Amino acid sequence: MAETPAEEHLLSIEAEAAVREVAFAVNTICVSEQFENTEEGYHLNLETREGCRYCIELTAKGFRIVANNFDTECATLLSPYYETIYALLDATSPQYRLMFGDALASKLAQIAAAQDKEDTEEEDMSCDDATEEK
Repeated sequence: MAETPAEEHLLSIEAEAAVREVAFAVNTICVSEQFENTEEGYHLNLETREGCRYCIELTAKGFRIVANNFDTECATLLSPYYETIYALLDATSPQYRLMFGDALASKLAQIAAAQDKEDTEEEDMSCDDATEEK
């Protein structure tokens, strides 16, 4: 079944988002220029922090490794589809898992610090109001 132009556009958005969102945790990720990226699918070149190079195919079925090098496809490589680029990397790159965990912990610490600051400012305002009432 052929995909609609809207679905083709969604694959484009998904490929660009994958590149943007995991770039912090891999050595290299980019849309392949060797393949024609169409409504049938997109190809990404990805190198993990461990130095493993992959060509990743993105289709309506999801993400899957199609070769163990950039800009290639290996017809005999039968790898599973992953719903997200995160799931694919989680399954293939221990360093990705560590970097993702560190980034998540850092973000949570930032949120906690912002919440603490907000709570302190509210307490200060409450103290100021109580002082003014006396």
